Amino acid sequence: MAQNRSSAYIFQGVMYFYRQEKICCRYEITLRDEVDPALLQAAQDEVLARAEYFRQQLVWEKRDAYLEPNDQPCLVFQGSQLREIPEETNGYLFYFSCEGPVIYLNWHHFLSDGRGMASFAALVLEAYCNRRYGAGFVGMTLVTPPPYDEQALFDRFPSCHAKNDQSEQVPEIAEGAAHRTLVRVDKASLVQRALASGVKPFSCLTALLTLSMRQYLGRDEIFYSYSADTRDDIGAPGAPYNCVTSFQGRAAFGPDPRLEDFVGALDREVKSNLEPERKLERMAQQMNWIYEVSKLKAPLKIKQRVFQMGEYMGGVPSDFWISYLGNPLRPTSPELMDYIEDFEVWVPPDGASICVEAASVNGQIILCIQDKTLRSGLADVIRAVMEQEQVRVIQAQDRTPAFT
Repeated sequence: MAQNRSSAYIFQGVMYFYRQEKICCRYEITLRDEVDPALLQAAQDEVLARAEYFRQQLVWEKRDAYLEPNDQPCLVFQGSQLREIPEETNGYLFYFSCEGPVIYLNWHHFLSDGRGMASFAALVLEAYCNRRYGAGFVGMTLVTPPPYDEQALFDRFPSCHAKNDQSEQVPEIAEGAAHRTLVRVDKASLVQRALASGVKPFSCLTALLTLSMRQYLGRDEIFYSYSADTRDDIGAPGAPYNCVTSFQGRAAFGPDPRLEDFVGALDREVKSNLEPERKLERMAQQMNWIYEVSKLKAPLKIKQRVFQMGEYMGGVPSDFWISYLGNPLRPTSPELMDYIEDFEVWVPPDGASICVEAASVNGQIILCIQDKTLRSGLADVIRAVMEQEQVRVIQAQDRTPAFT
């Protein structure tokens, strides 16, 4: 067995090997000046020296996977085109690239979720700003908490072992080529609209998107899913590895629905689900299924098929998925935002027809949407619905097909 070999973090991300396609995510961070690739390389290398979790490569042996230290150079590339991870990245499960004023950070979802990756991205950006602008950020070591005890989690919630009974109503998920839509919403007007309804801004945003999807998809019943961070609840604060769970909601509409018709009920559901005990119970249910599939003595392709059947029967698929990051780069230092003009985060639809990744930066809620339905006009629909409900839209743009 190789030295320093570990399977400790495989379980937390292995579900992303059970998806139909590789889930690779992207941050796009626009700085105020053109990016110097040599300085970005130096900044990344500096942070990697104090971020051991990211200096790893994935090794498969028969049916088992391990993480091992990676001694190969971790290269910074130029250009915006996507590269195959890990085949074209010296085995690393992420890579930085740059073009003009934009820094791209691409990663395999197996390695980390959005919140986990944000801490690493912020440290590299700080190190770059120190070199480029003399910013004076203090370098921090990224300490990785030990993996949570999944068996203890399962024992705490014995009902997590119940098998799917195939009784859930499940929407059909679109599988076309993903197209992108970018929507920028004035945060203050969204918050004001939420306050007027007595609900959380996230609930208000989700309800507005549900109204939009009703019109866009031409249906009076919409299923939506949303994620919840569990780091603090599971006892792994600051963990870079995947540490989320998800919930599904359903909205049924009559003719000419308005936000007030259902946003209150949606908000009550969200608040209930975001209670720590409820999050952990849901996490136990979802991770127990992953654990059961992982234990199968079968090739990866068979495990993928079993996993997807179980997720489908468990009522996980949705018409749209929303993940709200807030400001992902703020936790280390608010001053970092002085150097950042714009931010986008793109994640392929995963168990949904449409994926919405939302970030809060510079007074805007930035919605990066990938849509597999092969329809058109999503940007116009979202703008119309939001403006009808007194939420100001700064930009709504249907873009070209997904990245090349």
